[in-house]
Amino acid sequence: MDSSGTGGRWAGQRERRRAEFVDAALDAIAQHGPQTSTEQIAAQVGVTRTKLYRHFDGAADLQRAVAQRAMQMLIAELAPLWTPNGSMAQIIGAGVGAHVRFLVGHRNLYRYLARCSLGEDVAAADAIADIKLTIGNQLRELFAVYLGAFGLDTDPEPLAFAIVGLVEASTSRWLDHPGTTAQDQLVNDLVRWIWLMVDDTLRAGGVYLDADEPLPSPEEIAADPGRYRDAVVR
Repeated sequence: MDSSGTGGRWAGQRERRRAEFVDAALDAIAQHGPQTSTEQIAAQVGVTRTKLYRHFDGAADLQRAVAQRAMQMLIAELAPLWTPNGSMAQIIGAGVGAHVRFLVGHRNLYRYLARCSLGEDVAAADAIADIKLTIGNQLRELFAVYLGAFGLDTDPEPLAFAIVGLVEASTSRWLDHPGTTAQDQLVNDLVRWIWLMVDDTLRAGGVYLDADEPLPSPEEIAADPGRYRDAVVR
């Protein structure tokens, strides 16, 4: 008897059930805050912790699943970065604005992941570090494409991770200690600082770009990179 169909259905059912528990975890964390317990997550869907653990290999596995979902959510919010459209100022503004809004809208989730990362369980993933690594890698690849189009032999990794660290650290601190800085002001400051970093990287390679000029596609830039080499014209 061929049991492959049964095995496939069981695997699919298990994944769906895990996804339901992750949904419940997000709801529980939003309701109870960063100290949300496994019992509270299980109660959110009306099961015991024992039944919950039939689908996860302990608390660390559940936390990893929550962190993975959070990463997927944030990557989706950052879509303006992965498909650039408009000027550099607009692209940076859209990306930073999306990141800040996500952390503001999911501050309990962010703090929950940070708490898990600092826990005593060595098996628990460092969720915040993993999220920064994923975003940093994607941003590095994006920079590599454009720097290559401009004809620059510049390592994009330091710039990419400097930007990710700046946004995450600044916003994390602001969430706990906003002072007199409004959210829009925080975004505007971050956009200005990031552009200064990007502009300095380009100028170091002899490329001059107007922050408010529509950014052509990499193919268009590569077809005539010389037009970005004249500081007077820019």
